[in-house]
Amino acid sequence: MVSTKYILAASLLSSSAFGLSLLPAIEKYSSRVSSYFELDFKPESNGPEIIYMFPDNPEQKPIPGDSPLFQCEATSPQLLTLESVSIDPNPPVKGQNLTFVAKGVLAKEVGEGAYVDVDVRYGFIRLIHQRFDICEEITKVDLECPIEKGKQVIKKEVAIPEEVPPGKYTVIAKAFTADDEFITCLGAVIEFPPN
Repeated sequence: MVSTKYILAASLLSSSAFGLSLLPAIEKYSSRVSSYFELDFKPESNGPEIIYMFPDNPEQKPIPGDSPLFQCEATSPQLLTLESVSIDPNPPVKGQNLTFVAKGVLAKEVGEGAYVDVDVRYGFIRLIHQRFDICEEITKVDLECPIEKGKQVIKKEVAIPEEVPPGKYTVIAKAFTADDEFITCLGAVIEFPPN
């Protein structure tokens, strides 16, 4: 009988390797380990998601304008083509208002049921993972659903609290229609210095 600790070790090795996108490099080894322990090892295409934030990554594309935003999953077809995004001040400053202006073209109408998943991390620590209803949120920038196909301009001013702890924050927002069509993926890395 195979020890549980060996099965656990083989499972952790396989899942850790997949999570780090190393699986292609060690797939042959993983297959031998899984066959030795009589495990049914089959890599899944919908494994853990890797959020890339490294230079020269084809999955990330800078967005024109004055902001730290980038388009993530840039090689995937998206309904929103961003022409520019600007923030003022850039970088954001604690205790000041931030003005955000985004211009883009929407390939088709977006209606009820559309949503955006937002992840906020402080360093490697996930602070927020929340789903927002786009039609509820869009009213905060004086738009309403359905959002029409074509050119769109969004302008919003928000207050940055003085109490924001210093450090590096990573924000990833992925938007989808009610039918799970990919609207866009936006990311930013913002660093607030110590006072």
